[in-house]
Amino acid sequence: MPRTTADARAAAVRDDVPPASWSVVLRPAGYAAVGVVWTAIWLIVVLLLVGSVPYLAFVDSEDLVAGVGDRLSDPLGAVGLLVVALPILALAVGAGGWHVLTASWPLAVLSFVYVGRSLDRRYRGERLSYTTRGAWGTSFGPPTLTGVALSLQPVRPSPFTDRVMRYYVAGWTVDGRTVLAMLPAGLAWPFAIAALVPGVPDAVHLVAAVVAVGLLVASSVLGVRALRRRFAGAAAGPDDRPLTELSPGERRARTARVEEQRRARLSRKNLDD
Repeated sequence: MPRTTADARAAAVRDDVPPASWSVVLRPAGYAAVGVVWTAIWLIVVLLLVGSVPYLAFVDSEDLVAGVGDRLSDPLGAVGLLVVALPILALAVGAGGWHVLTASWPLAVLSFVYVGRSLDRRYRGERLSYTTRGAWGTSFGPPTLTGVALSLQPVRPSPFTDRVMRYYVAGWTVDGRTVLAMLPAGLAWPFAIAALVPGVPDAVHLVAAVVAVGLLVASSVLGVRALRRRFAGAAAGPDDRPLTELSPGERRARTARVEEQRRARLSRKNLDD
C-alpha cells in the first residue's frame, strides 16, 4: 500500500496518543455505523451489477433490442459499438465493479472487527485504526487535492486483519494484471442479458449463455492468478521484502516479530549467563 515516510511518522505519533475518553465511549457505535454504510455500499453495487441483468432483459427488453438493432444496422454504429462501447463497458462493469466491491467489503469487515475490539477492555487505552493517504494515481477513488484517504487500517494487526488488508490493498490500489483479469467479466454482462432477453432465437440464448459463463470463468481464473502473483511474497513471508513493499499491517507484524525475537535472544542469553 502506498505510504510515505511522513505518513508513517504521522501514524506512529497518532498511535502513541491514547484516545479521548469520549471517543472510547462512542467508538463502538461509530465503527458499527461505518460498517453498516460500507456493507450497504457493497450490497447496492451487487444489486446493480446482478439486478441490472434481469431488469434490462425483461423490463426494458424492447427498447434495448431496438437500440442495439439500430446500431448494428448502421456500419459506423456497429463499429462504434464493438470498438468503443464494449471495451468501455468491460472496463466499467468488470474492473470498475470489482474494485468497488473489493474496496468496500474489507472496510466493512474491519469496522466490525473494531466494534468487537472497542468492547474489549484490552484495547480501551489505545487507538484501533488510523488513516493514511495514497499518492495520486496509485489509489482507486475520486481525485482529491490531498490524495485518497485510506482509512480503517488496524493499529494492532492480527493474522485475520492481515488477510483482510491484502484485499483492502487489492481493492484500493491499481494493478494492471487485475484490471485485465476483470475485463472478461465485464464483457459477460451484455452476454448475460442477451441470454435472457425474450424475442430472440433459442440458439442466440444458448450461445450467449455459454459465452457469458466462459467469460466469468476466465475472469475468475485470471483474477486468482493475478492476486496470487501480487501477494506471492506475502504468502511466502514478508521478511524477505523491503519495507516499502509491505502493507501497514505487514510492517507492524514484522516489527512485532523482530521485537519478539530480540526478547527471546535476551532471555536465552540471561539463561546462559
